[in-house]
Amino acid sequence: MRVLVTGAAGLYGVHVVDSLVNNSNVSAVIGIDNFSRNFITEDIFYKNENFNKKFTLIHEGFETLTTKRIDELNIDAIIHLAALVSIPESMFIPEKYFMNNEYGTFNLLQVLYRTKNQPLMVYASSPEVYGNPKYFPMDINHPTDPRSIYAVTKLAAEKHCKAMHEWYGYPVVIIRNFNTFGPNQNLWAYAAVVPEFIVRAIKNEPLIIHNSGDQTRDFMYVRDAADAYVMVILKNKELSGRTYNIGMGKQVRIRELASIIIKLAKSKSKIVYEKGRPADLFALHADISNTIAEIDWQPKYSLEKGLTETIEWYRKHLK
Repeated sequence: MRVLVTGAAGLYGVHVVDSLVNNSNVSAVIGIDNFSRNFITEDIFYKNENFNKKFTLIHEGFETLTTKRIDELNIDAIIHLAALVSIPESMFIPEKYFMNNEYGTFNLLQVLYRTKNQPLMVYASSPEVYGNPKYFPMDINHPTDPRSIYAVTKLAAEKHCKAMHEWYGYPVVIIRNFNTFGPNQNLWAYAAVVPEFIVRAIKNEPLIIHNSGDQTRDFMYVRDAADAYVMVILKNKELSGRTYNIGMGKQVRIRELASIIIKLAKSKSKIVYEKGRPADLFALHADISNTIAEIDWQPKYSLEKGLTETIEWYRKHLK
């Protein structure tokens, strides 16, 4: 197979690329990324003999892709990871999130529909589309009630994918990624909680928890997440029209996460509590039963093992 990955330089991107190039069923991987984010390391990809043979990088935004260009690339599938992903930032620059996440995905679908072989589109979505849980664990039929512009753009992009499938039969698969962490996660102004806690723990700085810390998330190591995408791709168009959750299927309180990271990092950091944002979700908990049944995927990394590898990576690369 020949696979195109948008957002190839992001947290998901580098690990999906690594999994793809090392799979014998994949002959070529084309990555596209505009490198708009800040990176901790200069050389972000995992390079080996397979990477050098199979990978090609296009240093542009995915919005530059045209039907003619995708036809020339002769791809069998596209994994659409490229997105702006900060919940608070989306409330400050909503137009940018709309244009990139929703309109960008809509336009990409129109481009793909006009291609000769209509490659499988695998869309990376978010559990934020669910809003606050009505029940646990949250399955794919859980009501959707987004509470941020980011979440709205992800849900809207899902609907565009579904519309193309229902009306034209275009092959699409939607994957809702629960809270993923791992090496190469960025540390800009709106950093996710895991890299924020890890960096503070390494520096022996206070770990800041919003509200009581009793809010929960379903944390998943990025290597497991990347494997899920590869397994979907290898089934080609067999799963077209389906939606899947990927996560650990377990809730972890934020205050428990902080304590685990302090312990694993052998840190002297203290935990500090501050007032949080009003629209933050109080819990996320993935039901992955249909994912296990239909893709034969389930996470292999424990939270502690994933955090240990991630802490080691940040300790190695932080200046």
